[in-house]
Amino acid sequence: MLSAAKKISVVLATVAGATLLAASPASAAQQCADLRGPEGGTLPLCKSWVWDGNDYDGRWWTDGPSSLPSRTYLQRSEDGVVRNSSFSGSYSDVKKIAFRLCDSSTGRCNGWW
Repeated sequence: MLSAAKKISVVLATVAGATLLAASPASAAQQCADLRGPEGGTLPLCKSWVWDGNDYDGRWWTDGPSSLPSRTYLQRSEDGVVRNSSFSGSYSDVKKIAFRLCDSSTGRCNGWW
């Protein structure tokens, strides 16, 4: 068993290490998901981001074949501004980015990811 002093030392070392990690520049993060179209099919989409001190820079891309109907399109929201999007690209100086799929024949869109 660890003594109380050793337990405190381990906790302090862990907290100090976490503080150093938080203070160092962030490395790129990446997330992928299979987005479902509002009228069926899926799109494997990935996004990456890097915190540059006050906002994010990153990119998005497809990660395999899509089974979406041809009338399905991608939208992205950058800090609340929604625009139709290509299936790959990059962004910079964005605080929040999200993607969704929409269908041009029904006007329906799925939730944001």
